[in-house]
Amino acid sequence: METVYFDTRERFVQWKLDDTLYRLIREVDKRYDQTAVVCIGTDRSTGDSYGPLTGHLLSRMPQNGFRLFGTFEKPVHALTLPDALAQIDTARTLVVAVDASVGSASYVGYIGMARAPVRPGSGLGKDLPPVGDVSITGIAAENGLAPFLMLQNASLGMVYAMAEKTFRAIHMTLARLRRETESGEPGLERRA
Repeated sequence: METVYFDTRERFVQWKLDDTLYRLIREVDKRYDQTAVVCIGTDRSTGDSYGPLTGHLLSRMPQNGFRLFGTFEKPVHALTLPDALAQIDTARTLVVAVDASVGSASYVGYIGMARAPVRPGSGLGKDLPPVGDVSITGIAAENGLAPFLMLQNASLGMVYAMAEKTFRAIHMTLARLRRETESGEPGLERRA
């Protein structure tokens, strides 16, 4: 599936993010009995802090049945990603990956969602394993000759706004799926 992009400044963007994430998770064609959210990045770079900032916001809420990887206190980045992935039984776990990315100047500040893994570090020339059944990417900086430098100089306000909207979409979607499962509707565990 192609990545769907949302302008975080748009009026009804939160509803669109919630609805799209819900549909993407429902369309994942594997059975799972647990969920993991992997928020990738580091707080040492403003743009790359999108993942751990989202993880930090999620960590302040009751977990309600999902495992969280990647916060300010325990970031998931190039050095810690293999250890985090080793803790996830991917055969039984739906993995939602959150990561910053670089893109064209007109898409900076957008959030992309796809029913496909994210390739962490690919915009910076790193070769890391793909992560996730569903991916959420925040375009934090313009792609160019020095993407690392561009990420370093990203607007903290913009990154925070993207992280807050992403946190809300994940929190609302997982709560909705959990309610469906508990009420006997086709939710997480009951899907074919």
